[in-house]
Amino acid sequence: MTTWWSAYYSDHQMVSLVIRYVHLAALMVGGGTALAIDRVVLGTARSRAHDRRHAAFTAMRGSHRIVVPALVIVTASGVLMAAADWSTFVASRLFWIKMILFGLLVLNGMALVAAEQRYAKNAEVTMWRRVVIASGASCLLWLLILWIGEWLTVAA
Repeated sequence: MTTWWSAYYSDHQMVSLVIRYVHLAALMVGGGTALAIDRVVLGTARSRAHDRRHAAFTAMRGSHRIVVPALVIVTASGVLMAAADWSTFVASRLFWIKMILFGLLVLNGMALVAAEQRYAKNAEVTMWRRVVIASGASCLLWLLILWIGEWLTVAA
């Protein structure tokens, strides 16, 4: 399958352009939304004001409707791009580092949702700290994945 797809992808410039565009657009929308919400959450890290935490919590819960579908699109388009040049990517240490970081991003997202659910049941500062920690990890992972992805385009 990758041989057929590789030939099709390289022979049809518009197809590769659309797939790369969709990948980057979903990355910008999903990652941008996540980073914006994470920034709001991190801004409440030292605050004991319940109103600020509640506002950040409400915004964060609504962001999942944007971030999760964007991650699905990033995954699907990423699989298509990787399959188009599998022999290059399978041997690339950077590619596998990026995949590990992406897996950690997804796991961190699951931990973030779990922390949100715990905070929804018990809105204490100690519960909010878990949300803040997961948001900090989210920021770091999104930015590292972007950096490694750009490094891959230069190295490939």
